[in-house]
Amino acid sequence: MILKRKPIVLAGLTWTILVAAAAGISIYASYESTLAQARVAARVAFEKDLTFRRWNTSRGGVYVRVNENNQPNPYLEVPGRDLVTKDGQLLTMINPAYMSRQMYELQKSTAEVQGHITSLNPIRPDNLADPWEHEALLSFQNGIDEVFSHELIDGKPYLRIMRPVRIEKYCLLCHARQGYKENEIRGGISVSVPLATHLNEFHALAAKTSAGYGLIWAIGLTGIVSVGRRLRHSMKQERQAREAAEAASVAKSEFLANMSHEIRTPLNGVLGMLQLLKEESTPEEQTSFVDMAYDSGLRLLGLLNDILDFSRIEAGELELQNQPFCTRDLLNSATNVFAAACAEHKLKLIVRADDSLPSMLIGDEARLRQVLFNLLGNSVKFTPSGSVTLEAWAQPHGGDFEKIRFYLVISDTGIGIDDEKIGHVFERFTQVDGSFTRRYQGAGLGLAIVKRLMDLMGGSITVVSEPGQGTTFYLQAPLSLPAPAQPAKQCAADKASAEPNRPLRILLVEDEEVSRLSTKLLLQKLGYTIECAADGKEAVEAFRLAPFDCVLMDIQMPEMDGVEATRLIRALETQQGRALTPIIALTAYAMPGDRERFLDAGMNDHVAKPVQMEDLKQSLRHVLPAGKAGQA
Repeated sequence: MILKRKPIVLAGLTWTILVAAAAGISIYASYESTLAQARVAARVAFEKDLTFRRWNTSRGGVYVRVNENNQPNPYLEVPGRDLVTKDGQLLTMINPAYMSRQMYELQKSTAEVQGHITSLNPIRPDNLADPWEHEALLSFQNGIDEVFSHELIDGKPYLRIMRPVRIEKYCLLCHARQGYKENEIRGGISVSVPLATHLNEFHALAAKTSAGYGLIWAIGLTGIVSVGRRLRHSMKQERQAREAAEAASVAKSEFLANMSHEIRTPLNGVLGMLQLLKEESTPEEQTSFVDMAYDSGLRLLGLLNDILDFSRIEAGELELQNQPFCTRDLLNSATNVFAAACAEHKLKLIVRADDSLPSMLIGDEARLRQVLFNLLGNSVKFTPSGSVTLEAWAQPHGGDFEKIRFYLVISDTGIGIDDEKIGHVFERFTQVDGSFTRRYQGAGLGLAIVKRLMDLMGGSITVVSEPGQGTTFYLQAPLSLPAPAQPAKQCAADKASAEPNRPLRILLVEDEEVSRLSTKLLLQKLGYTIECAADGKEAVEAFRLAPFDCVLMDIQMPEMDGVEATRLIRALETQQGRALTPIIALTAYAMPGDRERFLDAGMNDHVAKPVQMEDLKQSLRHVLPAGKAGQA
């Protein structure tokens, strides 16, 4: 455990040292800044005092009235020191040094900043230098222009600074007899600035700085610990992901090999039956060959649809189409589709619908049917004998009276799933048996699609299985109830009697001759009157000359594509005041986002090629009014 945490401990220790060093540097810089501010204040005081002296010196001294505060300077020996005015007033000369001393005496009681003028050989004893000033004066003789230090005076911190005072031209009036020459050092002025206020500000700033760096240290240390833990977790996940990737790579390799097999097998069936049809054969044999080729084609189409659906789901581009649907139609379609397969395998198909199940619900009927057919298809495929059972019921959705919980249970008496494999049945490209000797074919996408569709609906799916006893899938999806005022959609059995007043005219726009012919014949068998156009330009011209009940529009065509043709048709309807004619995209574009792109272009529905009659009939029922759609 210690070895595992060692990198985090070292990182934390390094971070602590760095933050402490940065805090120390910042606090020291603040301290230096505080002293620098005090030095600036001292220099300002020195320059002020020196300016006063120069002003006095340049005027040869200043005469003031003699009184208690202004007594003649006994140490000033110059002619004319004392004068009597005409009116008898006694005046005495105040020279620069005397004026400075008097100012400093006044400052002792009126200001915090203190000054003192001194020299190594003062005339007045009061101007004698103290030990600190004496050392400073000696250093001036060595060429130093300024001396400062942090000192205690009467137990209080002060910044002391001292600068030399040099003999200037007007100073020689008094000092020439002492042997001084111009620009020689006469002495110095020391200034003492109290540091208590500055240090209080520094201590407050240092506390804030320490607190700030402490917060940074705490946040950084928390981040280091958190990142360290996440890094360990990430490394663990990376190891698991690598193992999972290796397993997925194996599964993907098996999937690709299986996919090749699943594509080639039905394709071989189609091509094989077509080759046999070219040879001489009886009508019964030809019918059998056509049925087998058709079944192989459906199997190939189912595989392609699974791949496309899974791609759309994985890309997050599959949107549910929530519309009213008849629950009886959903269950009946399952019975109709799988009754023949169950009879062929001598299986009993049981369908039970509880009385709690509403006749109408709102949801994506097509995706529910896809889920149901996928699970029923698996049950039929993996059940050698016995039965396949479909049960459906509903329960209230908590306190939401506009929704119900729709339950489906598909159970069988088939081969079952081993315990170690049941947790992987909903993974993509996964099959319970991936060996060359497997009895049951498949691409390993069906249950992955079912799981993702249920997640997309906000529902759930679980599986319980016992090897040799069978498998049961439990599904639950929240669905909405139709509003009471909403016109109820008829079930298929209820609307079967609706008949159109006349054969509907459909404009089929298709450039590929074989597709055009096959689709035309399918529509004619449904009772529609068909007019064909080979490209978008012909379609627009035909629509301009005569009205149609519906347009089946290919997308990729010469001269003019289907999207541009749709735009021009919609423009014609606006210009001529016609009602909007349903336009169905009949195209091989079936990748994620294609359907939405064509609906945004003005079309009403989308049917992917190769065209299945049931898909086409369902789309026509969707876009045509109930009475007209009766032909489908």
